[in-house]
Amino acid sequence: MTSKQPRPPGRSGAAGAGFPASGTRDILADRFAAAVRSHHAGAFAEAERQYREILTYDPNHAETHSRLGAALMAQGKASQAIVQLERAVALAPNLFEAFGTLAQAYLAVGQDLQAIQVAYRALELRETAPGKRLFAHCARNAVFKSDKDGRARKLMLRALLEDWAPPRELTTAFLSLIKLNAGIADCVARVNAAWPSLLPAAELLDLPGLADLAGDLLLRGLLERDPVTDIGLERLLTNVRHAMLTLCADRNDRNENLLELFCAVARQSFLNEYVYVLPESEQAQAAALQAELGEKIKAGDAIPPLWLAAVGAYFPLHALPDAASLHGRSWPPCVEGLIVQQIGEPAEEREIAATLPVLTAIDDAVSQAVRRQYEENPYPRWARTAPAEKISAGERRSRIADVLIAGCGTGLTFADMSPELAGARILAIDLSRASLSYAKRMARKLGLDSIDFAQADILQLGSIGREFDFIDATGVLHHLADPWQGWRILLSLLRPGGVMQLGLYSSLGRRNVAAARALIAERGYRPIASDIRRCRQDIVASDEPLLKSLVQSQDFYTTSECRDLLFHVQEVPVTLADVRSFLTTNNLRFGGFHLKPAVLQKFAGRFPGRGLTDLDCWHVFEADEPATFRGMYQFRVQKPAAHSDVSLAANVN
Repeated sequence: MTSKQPRPPGRSGAAGAGFPASGTRDILADRFAAAVRSHHAGAFAEAERQYREILTYDPNHAETHSRLGAALMAQGKASQAIVQLERAVALAPNLFEAFGTLAQAYLAVGQDLQAIQVAYRALELRETAPGKRLFAHCARNAVFKSDKDGRARKLMLRALLEDWAPPRELTTAFLSLIKLNAGIADCVARVNAAWPSLLPAAELLDLPGLADLAGDLLLRGLLERDPVTDIGLERLLTNVRHAMLTLCADRNDRNENLLELFCAVARQSFLNEYVYVLPESEQAQAAALQAELGEKIKAGDAIPPLWLAAVGAYFPLHALPDAASLHGRSWPPCVEGLIVQQIGEPAEEREIAATLPVLTAIDDAVSQAVRRQYEENPYPRWARTAPAEKISAGERRSRIADVLIAGCGTGLTFADMSPELAGARILAIDLSRASLSYAKRMARKLGLDSIDFAQADILQLGSIGREFDFIDATGVLHHLADPWQGWRILLSLLRPGGVMQLGLYSSLGRRNVAAARALIAERGYRPIASDIRRCRQDIVASDEPLLKSLVQSQDFYTTSECRDLLFHVQEVPVTLADVRSFLTTNNLRFGGFHLKPAVLQKFAGRFPGRGLTDLDCWHVFEADEPATFRGMYQFRVQKPAAHSDVSLAANVN
């Protein structure tokens, strides 16, 4: 499925691939083998020339068209590659390798829907782990408008349940399929029409579409794995949560057929840290049920399973007295999963937190304030990701022996780390012990045993006496009082020729955040859960375009991520001029931005011949397209060295 490492066939393999049975057959086979050797050696332009020469003799040789397409892709010529690859699959509809490369080519030119269809065809021909990852990669930005044969839903459900990719990478696609369910769409419409009032429990539970909601495996799977980032579904789930509470108050636990849905809603609530709107009267009713449940646990009384789901949808179950005793009882599987999430895993994190080493002091006032924020709200909360790609020992890059993850948070960064770091010694640091304990628990779950976790402040790292080949500082420097000081400290730990991966907030890209902060200051909202919930509702109701755009951010849909996005105690956005000045002063080589292929193609069309690393051109581009870096500037730089085996290649979505 890769365009850069073709398998060099022998003479018989090439001749048997479709060359004409004539006197030129052996000559063409030899030339084909030579072209593949050039390709395999990375001489893509020479391989292109050789493939084209072969096609002058045999214009209908499918594998040569496929190899030529791969060589063109390796040179960044996606549009030309598509012509060759489409010809290859037209000539040989079962040519597996061509479909993988064609999917990548379609992605590169922004034809996401075609990419998905081709990646699906590749999976039909042969299921492989790279093929599954490629399909998930193609589907990341998909918005399905229809799915008459159910093929897309079937594959996307597998992608979710079998961890083909981190769930949040596919959330947009998942949600678009879920909302194609007519019953669910009807429920959302009815709840939206009543909002901000909630439908009475009896009316909601009587809706025909509720059975669709309860039986939708894609929705339930997403609820258990990652935050749902859709306002309509959020309102529906808020209403379902209220109906659960009403059923408990009425002592009505007859809705056993809905228990799996109710448990999934409770797990979703825990993942989003109870971000849903919560009127005082409803909060008081939930607190009363929580207290009554606590008394039943203490007395050893029988507990309706619905009560655990209802309480867990408002408060974490580990807050209950003697919560650990719930492990010893017999429960339906969905309740067992809820108990593991809300009682077992937090207990494991508390044990881990007590054993974490402290590498440095944390005495800087800003660092202390940031640490307090992330102790209260570890960021981000996540449950599943794709398994790490395995590579052989021979493929590992020997130069990358030591890796530092500066500001690892809850570990979502290392969960998606490149295979190039396999086998390295990895040190992950953070200010927050709560974040580190979450990260270490998840590392155990993923089998990532080579990571050492420690509490430390970047500003004090010069004292640890270590150097690194690769440093990840994605999304941490802009939370320092002086990001440039922190960057210089990290550079002092980077070996000559080493690579650093960074993420910095863009002043231009975060104008919507600035607008939200003005609203927060005007209305006096504090960085606490109740005020974050109220602030979110103000933003959803706003007609101001900058504020409204925040609803499109995934960070808007959990308490900790919304606090990080809008209420952060310390944030210093920067400009590309700032970045360019720092790179020049410190003699760093810029490796390009981590961006979607379609954005890179648009930039290349706007500035032909200037290259993708021209920061002056990117400054002009961002001024015209201010949403380009709405997330962050994400890029790599390299420290100068006479010789280096470490790759600078930027990650490209």
